[in-house]
Amino acid sequence: MKRILLCRTDAVGDLILTLPVARSLKAAHPDFQISLLAAKYTAPLLAGESYLDNVVAISKRSLDSLNEVNALARDLKRMSFDAAVLFYPRLSLALAMYLAKIPIRIGTSRRAYSVFFNRRVKLHRRDSGKHELDLNYELAEQEYGGLKRLEPLLTVLPDESKNSDRLLAQSGISETESFVLIHPLSHGSAPNWPIERYVELASMIALKGHKIVVTGSALESDDVAVHFGKLGEGIVNLAGKTDLPQLKGMIKRARLVVSGSTGPIHIAGAVGTFAVGIYPPESTLSPVRWGPRGSANKLFVPSVDDSKGNAGDLMASIPV
Repeated sequence: MKRILLCRTDAVGDLILTLPVARSLKAAHPDFQISLLAAKYTAPLLAGESYLDNVVAISKRSLDSLNEVNALARDLKRMSFDAAVLFYPRLSLALAMYLAKIPIRIGTSRRAYSVFFNRRVKLHRRDSGKHELDLNYELAEQEYGGLKRLEPLLTVLPDESKNSDRLLAQSGISETESFVLIHPLSHGSAPNWPIERYVELASMIALKGHKIVVTGSALESDDVAVHFGKLGEGIVNLAGKTDLPQLKGMIKRARLVVSGSTGPIHIAGAVGTFAVGIYPPESTLSPVRWGPRGSANKLFVPSVDDSKGNAGDLMASIPV
């Protein structure tokens, strides 16, 4: 039995676009033990993924000190991995794999710390013109060829649905009511549609008689409250009140998700909920690289001719 470590410690969307590689590896090699190194805040998203034999969580996306690097290296060494694939390139993570003496260490070849890998893949993600999911497959396929390429798929566990329904019911949305979920902020991961436009959109949808659920992280909750707090009946603000499993269950139940380029739109794609996405036109941030996979979506991207080119003006050029 070979033990394989897949490393993806950045954000929710990045993780979701890496999970199909793990499924493909397990399908092609049922005898492999597949572990995933993830950030602590994204790890709860993985509870229902049976193709993962183990999840190793670190406190943040990367490691801040040599002590943390050494501690992770010791843990990885005890787990006796045969190979590791680094999808999210960071010096500290590459060093930890090297110090753990993992026999096969796979990463891209163009970085100064690529010396810590012994399988170096010539892969330039930024200007590739390819989707992140396809780039993830290309990295893994250098060592594990012939993988069947799959699309993102997340399992929603019964308890996740129940906890989500309970929170919705406490907020006045019964189990039989449908709703539109709007996630208006994005941690600055990409230029976003102005929050005032999301507010206007929510108001228009609510006037048509549809319930609206607004979500966001704890860090975004104050901004969401300021902008959505005075809207009328039928608009529920749950920003900062959901954990990731609850959000997953809520997105699964939603009739529609509206979001920028951030984690919830990828959750929607992975649980089969139709998504409306609002994306910037820059090649490295556009749907070509970061769009949700599958056909259950409608994506809006401003034309670069719509303004003088300022990112904020470009996004604002998309009308409600």
